[in-house]
Amino acid sequence: QYNTCHLHNTMAQASNTIKKSLLVLGGNGYVGQNVLHAAIQSNLFSEVRSFNRSGAPKSPPPHLAESLSQVEFLTGDIFDNSAREDAIDGNYAVVSCIGAFGSNDFMKKICGDATIEAIETSKQKGVNKFGFVSSAQVYEGSTGLKIPPSMPMHGYFQ
Repeated sequence: QYNTCHLHNTMAQASNTIKKSLLVLGGNGYVGQNVLHAAIQSNLFSEVRSFNRSGAPKSPPPHLAESLSQVEFLTGDIFDNSAREDAIDGNYAVVSCIGAFGSNDFMKKICGDATIEAIETSKQKGVNKFGFVSSAQVYEGSTGLKIPPSMPMHGYFQ
């Protein structure tokens, strides 16, 4: 089970007495489902939504199912400008958990380009907070590493 204590503390620091809306991009994956669970459990948001290609998870883990049933799942493609703008518009905070495995080029597109598009749209739409959660962050010192193209998953960390 994913440890959500740090995420709860981070969300609590951003909180005030007025509850606000949260959008999680890629909330159908392992990381995204746990971020959604933590957001619901925190009770800091008036609305918790997820935007991803496949909608709600088909078989969420039992320990997350109740929390995920409280999430509004929006289906769409992050690279569809109109769909992305509609999903992001009006949210106080957006957290990107978008990720995928495949060729280096595919991982760079999905794990990098998609998040960059989401950041730019969030800025244009006046989103107050943007967060990024990725498995790359679990490797100590991974930020700024010079990873050779020959390394497996090079595109994911680029």
